[in-house]
Amino acid sequence: MSPALVLALLGCGAALDPVPGTTARLDAPAAQVANRRDLAVRVFRDADECAAVVHEVEACVPWLDRATGQVRLAFRLELDGQPKAAALTEENVEIFHKSQQVKEGEDVRVEIIPHDPERTPRLFVLLLDASGSMAIDDEGKGQTRMDLVRAALTRRDVVDAFFGAESQNAVIPLVFSGEGPPRPLGGRWVVTSAAEWTGLVRDHLQVSAGYTWLYQAVEFATGSLFDVPEVARSLTARTREPVVIALTDGFNNQSGDDVCATNAPRLERLLAHLDEVRRGTRTSLERRPLVFTVGLGRAAWRNVPVIESTSVRASQICKGFGDVRIDGELERAGVDNAALDRIARTGGGSVFVRRDTRGLAEAFKAAAATRYGWFEARYQVDPFHLRRSFESRLRLLTAGGPTANLVFQPSGWIDGPPGVADEDGWTRRAPLAATLVTALGLLACFVVLAYLPAAFVNALRLLRGRVRI
Repeated sequence: MSPALVLALLGCGAALDPVPGTTARLDAPAAQVANRRDLAVRVFRDADECAAVVHEVEACVPWLDRATGQVRLAFRLELDGQPKAAALTEENVEIFHKSQQVKEGEDVRVEIIPHDPERTPRLFVLLLDASGSMAIDDEGKGQTRMDLVRAALTRRDVVDAFFGAESQNAVIPLVFSGEGPPRPLGGRWVVTSAAEWTGLVRDHLQVSAGYTWLYQAVEFATGSLFDVPEVARSLTARTREPVVIALTDGFNNQSGDDVCATNAPRLERLLAHLDEVRRGTRTSLERRPLVFTVGLGRAAWRNVPVIESTSVRASQICKGFGDVRIDGELERAGVDNAALDRIARTGGGSVFVRRDTRGLAEAFKAAAATRYGWFEARYQVDPFHLRRSFESRLRLLTAGGPTANLVFQPSGWIDGPPGVADEDGWTRRAPLAATLVTALGLLACFVVLAYLPAAFVNALRLLRGRVRI
């Protein structure tokens, strides 16, 4: 049997990369789609790529187990071609198998596992709504919306998230309401200690009068704020990465006559600004802020569409309520989660809508979570779906939706050795001995197949008297 035929049967064509520990291959190099000019998802293809950037090569190399239907691949984010640490969970990444999104269910598992935590100092900008509606007591228990925020920000786990024991983080506490730039809480632009932060929030975080100039506040917190001398010195002293967390309990509302549609051009201007400060050439990489949004209350809109463009139409954020007044009417529906989603996506972060102190605390901790250098994406589907070639695709849920993919070509003839199950139910590659046993068994089969036709022909010739013994 010719070597080419053996390779074909094994499914190991020379133009394709083998998946170690399996009889599968990887198709042509993955297409990596950047988020316009900067953000991209890079999927690692082989041990050489992994060894160049990570220490845990075994966890980084792609893997599939046809016996259990499990697939694993590793990836990292890159900003302008450079590694970019991030905090990602299953909520931030969509996984597709054969163009179908893989969602956690009865027979489906999905998990994003972070690796290599980064210790880069960060500058958290807390942008807090102090408009008149924050004095509302929704439950009638003597606890206002501002009381919920104050309690969340002073919880020990939240304080630790901002000021870790070994971190060099700092926090800028800003409050906003009516027209004009946000104000530093208690006159303090930069807070660097947990004790100072807790006292400042307890003593100075109060409700003030005025409407909710949210968009103006976000624009300031991602632009002019970094020109304030105290803030500029804080960024330069520790090379801190800015992270903006904007909290509100309603809609952007600049006057009593505002209707929902009034916010469409305002939001479009803000998104254009965020797109420029995060992706434009005028902002250095270390100064590009990451923006999270937090809504206090219930979501005003259901089934918010995923829109990646910075252009905004009233129908996208208002549905059929474009002419409804915000003040005293639309704001009763809850938080403008449609606008908050657009702001967070363009700002590279996530949106959270929470109704109590515990929920707010979880949102703050998620926004302040440790960043990681790279991630494993694991999923499990029906093993039937791994019998033929398939594409595994990752899509990051942020502006532009950067994606990357791998195309697996399982052998149509032979399965590789089954994986070894770990305690968490995921499998890993079998030890080398098991792989060798499988390989030797395959080799024996091919040796037999190579000689069997000749032996069969000789046997026929013998039976027909054409061969002398």
